[in-house]
Amino acid sequence: MALWSNGALWNSGTLWGPVTPTTPSNQNRKRKRNTMKRQRYYPRLLAQRPEWHENLAIKLPTVAAALPLDTDVVNQGVGDNLTMAYGLGLWLTTVRDFAPACTASLRELEDGAGDSAFVFPVFTAPTPPTLPVGITVKPGALQRIFRLVQDIKSKPGYTEAMGIDLGIVGPEDTVEITVPEFSMKLEQGTGCQCVRLSFKKHGWYAVAIYSRRGNGEWVLLGIDSESPYLDERPLLVPGQPEVREYRMRYWEGGTEQGEWTAVQSITVGV
Repeated sequence: MALWSNGALWNSGTLWGPVTPTTPSNQNRKRKRNTMKRQRYYPRLLAQRPEWHENLAIKLPTVAAALPLDTDVVNQGVGDNLTMAYGLGLWLTTVRDFAPACTASLRELEDGAGDSAFVFPVFTAPTPPTLPVGITVKPGALQRIFRLVQDIKSKPGYTEAMGIDLGIVGPEDTVEITVPEFSMKLEQGTGCQCVRLSFKKHGWYAVAIYSRRGNGEWVLLGIDSESPYLDERPLLVPGQPEVREYRMRYWEGGTEQGEWTAVQSITVGV
């Protein structure tokens, strides 16, 4: 726990208490963490994007009334998505298939034989999709689609089940982060340097912060629920720089939980 003498402020987010932490009265039961984090909904892999756009184009009209969405907005969304699916899918595939023929043609131009006139190959684009009547697709289609997704999620009729069906809710991120993350930075304090510890607790209630210096034992500095934590302890020997080591782990429901982070060290001077 944060000690009254360690320089922590009342509004720093530190949970006050003695060196051996006691569970606050309002934390006798384990705090329920947020629902599982989700990944981004737009596919990272280029090969998966045409199908994503096609799905949204097909299903967008089926949810328009329930959201609700204006017909013009729906038609523009359909047009944008059909065009994106075409460009990232059939059109791009055809372009890539055409590239080797172009290379071969240039080699023939450079080193080929024969009496016939050389003719450059002509690219024939695949037939583009049929868009809703009156709809044209201007540059910036993907950004319009992202704004449309935001608009859909703000509508009163929107549900998560609908979002999953449309493909605008990412899959659950099942990766369990077993340790906090933290970084250190020196700051000039009164009389000596201080160590600013910035941390990420990944949905847990707080972190337990330990430190060791001068070949001593690990000491609990504090249970902190809000980053950053400022270690303002004076030097063990005034005027003599010292190496401080830090490690953390999660704290929730009155106990320390999870694995320890890797130990990080920093030299603190005057």
